[in-house]
Amino acid sequence: MSNFTKSQQDLADWLFSTKTKAKVRRRKQNADGSFEFYYIVRDTAPIDFRKDASEFAFVHHEKNPTAPLSPIIINLRNLPSNLVAKIAQCLTEVKLKQRPDFATGIPNAAIPFAKEFSKISKIPYIEIFEKDDNPASPRIKPAKNAPGGDGKTVLIVDDVITKGESKFRAFKVAEQLKFKVLGLIVLVDRNEGGKEIIEKSGYQFYAPFELSKLLEYYLAKGVITQEKYDEVIGYIKLSQHFK
Repeated sequence: MSNFTKSQQDLADWLFSTKTKAKVRRRKQNADGSFEFYYIVRDTAPIDFRKDASEFAFVHHEKNPTAPLSPIIINLRNLPSNLVAKIAQCLTEVKLKQRPDFATGIPNAAIPFAKEFSKISKIPYIEIFEKDDNPASPRIKPAKNAPGGDGKTVLIVDDVITKGESKFRAFKVAEQLKFKVLGLIVLVDRNEGGKEIIEKSGYQFYAPFELSKLLEYYLAKGVITQEKYDEVIGYIKLSQHFK
């Protein structure tokens, strides 16, 4: 069915079946032709499909608001503790090229499993980021009591990567604090170009899952239709052309 490990298969199943409430970012076009972004909270699953034509807007839509919206979301907020632990375990199973001095998480979604990742891996956790969560333009900034890095290495943990723009904001903040950023580890690479941009910029990149492989797994299990699979794969290919 897939080359996923048993723990990855279990996690993939839970990500699809677990029900929670989470913020969903939507796009609205105004009468003057401009666009605005806003959040709603609704019942969803960590991996879910859109319920409304205005879903799902991401960071790259701020720069390119007319880009196609995604038919699928990976939303890892407000997860139960057993699922957080399972995510962290899958992250620690990824072999790192270099062990960092610290690990940190990009707020807000990644903080719980970044801390759990730190406990399992024994890589000390350090808090250096805060987030301005304005839906029009969410921004990463230094935490109020963020320590100086003094050249220490840090691995940044996040939930998912799309185009990678928000990751570079985090890299910049960490480097301004005098940390040496080794790279990024996320749970899911959406196959939309972020991984390639990160690596081309000289940072390490790790992810136990690719979205295309998750979709193949769900299709083989019969939990999504061929039509849904084709829709998302078509979107991924289209999205790769939007910067």
